[in-house]
Amino acid sequence: MLLGRVKGQAVASVKQESLAGLPFRLLQPVDEQDKILGDVLIAVDVVSAREGDLVIYIDAREAPKALPTKYGPVDACIVGIVDSAR
Repeated sequence: MLLGRVKGQAVASVKQESLAGLPFRLLQPVDEQDKILGDVLIAVDVVSAREGDLVIYIDAREAPKALPTKYGPVDACIVGIVDSAR
């Protein structure tokens, strides 16, 4: 699992059926100290994260498994909101 900071939302007027009703978020990968780790990416949000939230996301082959249908053309999926980190 990876950490990211939600930077905004992406809107798609047409989506593949397995993604219907799921929002897309702009996500900045960060480390435990909130240091930027790479380029902003788009992730499907299954936990209703908001802009500014620190979130846990999964990528690659694991990402579609977090979708309600367990299938979809996604590379990143937000699966948790971080309340606190030590």
